[in-house]
Amino acid sequence: MMKNERLVFDQTVEGLFVRALGNKITPALKQQLRQAGLDLDKRLLPAYPVEVWERCLGLTAKSLHPGKPDAEAFRLLGERHIEGYSETMLGRALFGVFRLLNRKRRLARVRQNFRAGNNYQEVLITDVGPTQVDMWLNERGMLRHFKHGIVLGTGRCAGDHETTAELRHYDAEGVTFRISWPEELR
Repeated sequence: MMKNERLVFDQTVEGLFVRALGNKITPALKQQLRQAGLDLDKRLLPAYPVEVWERCLGLTAKSLHPGKPDAEAFRLLGERHIEGYSETMLGRALFGVFRLLNRKRRLARVRQNFRAGNNYQEVLITDVGPTQVDMWLNERGMLRHFKHGIVLGTGRCAGDHETTAELRHYDAEGVTFRISWPEELR
């Protein structure tokens, strides 16, 4: 492991491949994942290089959503991932807390929550108005669409079905989502 290597932690891998997808992973996909660096027949490693994670997500997105454009397949996988992550020990604790917080307070915790899953995530939240924020993530490539699904799924897993997240802008450094919700009752 190199000093500045971008890593995805085992609980993130477990949340998707063990909890969320489990029996949806065909023997053929399992073999492809093994060749890409993720052996689901062995104990998970403590962390995986982000390149291995992205390759495995790509293989899985294509396998589970073969007729969908890549961006949509990655987003759908992100949504399913957060559902699976909510079933892990850390995920259950996190979403238990999230259900007690309002939207702004949940968003204030987003950086530390993303950092529980990897060692590289940077997040910038900018207020746009009383019911909107922009969230910038240093996520590149197809992983930005996976994170879009995570942002969408997080609200739902926290019991919030009214919050939306729109991908507004991306470049070589990251992605910006506009997160909006209806005015809260006082």
